Amino acid sequence: MVLIFGVQEIIRAVALLNCLTGDSRPAFRKLVYIRLIGEGVRAVTLTGPFLSEPTRAWLIRRQGVPSSEAVAATVAEYAANSFVAAVLTIAGVLYLLNVLQVPKELRAAAIILLWGSAGYLAIAFVVLLRRTHLVSGIATAVIGLPGLQHRAAGKLAGLRRMEDMLLSILRDRPEMLARIAALEFMAHFLLLFETYWALVSMGVMASFITATLAEILTKLANVAFAGVAEGAYALLFHALGLPAAAGFTLSLLKRMRSLAFALIGLGILTVVPDR
Repeated sequence: MVLIFGVQEIIRAVALLNCLTGDSRPAFRKLVYIRLIGEGVRAVTLTGPFLSEPTRAWLIRRQGVPSSEAVAATVAEYAANSFVAAVLTIAGVLYLLNVLQVPKELRAAAIILLWGSAGYLAIAFVVLLRRTHLVSGIATAVIGLPGLQHRAAGKLAGLRRMEDMLLSILRDRPEMLARIAALEFMAHFLLLFETYWALVSMGVMASFITATLAEILTKLANVAFAGVAEGAYALLFHALGLPAAAGFTLSLLKRMRSLAFALIGLGILTVVPDR
């Protein structure tokens, strides 16, 4: 599982490299280090992308990349990954609702995932199609308050540059977006394969499709802390007709895998010369 997840991180580092279009982009090896360090931050703080992605953007900037480009590349890679995740979620939930017989509680959770993913993709499509500067527009409204205009003028210009670069990656260059999306599909396939590998290793006779549905539905539990997430995994697995113990064990295995990468990522900080 550590090896499979590590390959997934390398593929996402390739996607991140494709999002950096300037002459100052770091070496690929550096981006792999940055991906692993960000994973260490995510695993240790249990905050998901809220700290790990800003950490990656900050580390990329420390490699000599302009701030606006570093943030735009980080956001673009994460956005492309989330777009692919939403597409896979919609496909998996539609299969679950139309093909399988599941308890009404699981159907309700699946419908929440379906509409949430569809709404996210719809909003993203409109923003990209209309070339909307959403973040800077919100920031402009906020700094319109008395006393904030002078302080935030420079920050707003930088934010606008970042959004222009982000739209350039995700909207203005279809071939680049297609290449990044293909890489993100590969990365997500490895996450699905990781779940399948774990179930087979436990002796659970489950198809790849069932493992895919399990991985998609457990997104509901991945935001929980230890104990709560394990229980949610067990309930979701039971609803899918899989052993509840397998769900509990899978959650623990993923935490152990994340802890292993936290040790690797934080260990890199002690050995790289520009730590």
